[in-house]
Amino acid sequence: MNLKRILLLILTVTISNAIYGQSRRYSSPKLEDLPRYPIDTIATKDAETEIIIFSNNTWEYYHPTMNLLDSLPVYKENWDTTQVFSYKSIELSDLPQTIDLNLVKDLSEFKAPIRGKIFSKYGPRSRRRHNGVDIPLKTGEPIYATFDGKIRYAKYNTGGYGYLVIIRHPNGLETWNAHLSKLNVQVGDYVKCGQVIGFGGSTGRSRGPHLHFEMRYCDQTFDPEFIIDFETGQLKYQTFALEKSFFNIHSRASEILDEDEGYDYPLLTSVDEDTSSVDILERIAQAQGKGTSSKTKSSSQASIQSSDAVYHTVRQGDMLGKIAIKYGVTINQICQLNNINRNTILRIGRKLRVK
Repeated sequence: MNLKRILLLILTVTISNAIYGQSRRYSSPKLEDLPRYPIDTIATKDAETEIIIFSNNTWEYYHPTMNLLDSLPVYKENWDTTQVFSYKSIELSDLPQTIDLNLVKDLSEFKAPIRGKIFSKYGPRSRRRHNGVDIPLKTGEPIYATFDGKIRYAKYNTGGYGYLVIIRHPNGLETWNAHLSKLNVQVGDYVKCGQVIGFGGSTGRSRGPHLHFEMRYCDQTFDPEFIIDFETGQLKYQTFALEKSFFNIHSRASEILDEDEGYDYPLLTSVDEDTSSVDILERIAQAQGKGTSSKTKSSSQASIQSSDAVYHTVRQGDMLGKIAIKYGVTINQICQLNNINRNTILRIGRKLRVK
């Protein structure tokens, strides 16, 4: 075979590889390179949530009713999607002494971002401030939205947080989820509580896989353990009186909250779709197989009619269910005696008649 034929053969093979190699590359394009437009929707168990199917075989959640929240001031004022801090015009001194945070109507509106034992609590750490809590996890473990809200920040943060998702909730509270390995949301998305917003990891300034979780109000941090029991995954309060003094790196929930001895029941009741809330005492009785006896009902009526009135002064962390159990009465009885309802905010220092 002469040199001319050899060169011609090499050239033919080279051109063939270029053509067919290029063809192979384009035969399997990446999903993000394909045209993306909605082609169908799928209903879910949640009437407020739909799934949109796109032409490039991807999908995302859509909340038609939640998108109406765009007109709320909380999603228009001090809304910065590029910086972690967005309340630069508001100082700590501008905030009221007590902020009433209405967290949920019932337990279906809450889910812990992750469950686990905290290995690094809120507070000073050497010469630095540790503005949240750290919970160990496995890389890739899902992280959930704690409450309904809108994504204000979702990207890699060079300040040490790594992949960070900040959710602003309708009551003004923000939850920060840091050191994620991957994001599952983008800025402007509305999310429901329990929706996966990302996956745990060890990005940023981190020495191992864990979730760094913060709670902030107007950029001011406070101990998330005031509100969430991370080991059990339970919400502690339905309405929380956030005091100005809690915006202090030395203000820890474990050193402030009074936990009544022997109180082992959740502070919230579930709400069934077709029924109203059930008194905590009645739920406990049902769980123990005792039911609500006529003797208990008659004694409650007698307490209401008694002239020997008993009063309770509301303290930090109090709510109707907790007070009812302490005095052996029902929530309804307290409401009747004080002309209030279950959603009334209990302000610290208020005197409630319980008997």
